[in-house]
Amino acid sequence: LGSNPLSSMQIDHVCLNVPNYKETLQWYQEKLDATIEHEWTVGVFPDMKLAYLSVYGFRIEIIGSTQSQSGMPIATNLGEGLRTTGIGHFCFRVRDVDAVLAELNRRGVKTFLELGSYPNPGIRLCIIQDNNGNLIEFVTPL
Repeated sequence: LGSNPLSSMQIDHVCLNVPNYKETLQWYQEKLDATIEHEWTVGVFPDMKLAYLSVYGFRIEIIGSTQSQSGMPIATNLGEGLRTTGIGHFCFRVRDVDAVLAELNRRGVKTFLELGSYPNPGIRLCIIQDNNGNLIEFVTPL
């Protein structure tokens, strides 16, 4: 294993390309307590603004462009979301998913998939959508 250069791989960040950069940064700060780690631009792409957000150690890269193009359709239900190609959702593991969803609802975030317990694979979960319709799952091991 030590000679395999791939053995050091770890997730660094998830990237979201959005049509509304400032609003998205604000949403993640207000709803998920994100902090802005770094903001920058890339000279060859003058239409873009980029930021790394930290959500309790989980890094999300936000890329906003004034020339955004539509991509994956926004899911209106879980089945559609699970059948749409591309990155379907990202997930935070939390100590108490019920308390997390209650706090998110208090902050004005609507529930997309109600709380449920799933003995196989052994998790309790819920799903919300961000301000652009991206699915975000929260899980607590059973």
